[in-house]
Amino acid sequence: MENIGSKLVELAQLTVPEISAKETHDRREAGEGVIILDIREPDETDKGYIEGAVLLPRGRIEGRIEELVPDKNTCIVAH
Repeated sequence: MENIGSKLVELAQLTVPEISAKETHDRREAGEGVIILDIREPDETDKGYIEGAVLLPRGRIEGRIEELVPDKNTCIVAH
C-alpha cells in the first residue's frame, strides 16, 4: 500500500504552482501579500534566513497555517 503522505505530496506537486526566487522578490517589492514560510527546523535557521520569513517547521504546518495565514488567497512561498 502506498503511503498517504507520498500521495499528498504527489497531488500537491501537480496542483500547487511554483514561483521563482526572483518572482517572489518582485512580488514582495511590489507590495503584494506574499508570505514566506521557513519550514526548516529552528536549528537549521542558524545557517541563515530570509528577512521577514515566518518560521513554521514542516511538522507544525497543519496545526498553525490557518492561524498564521487566515486568507486562503494569500501567496505562500515555502522555503
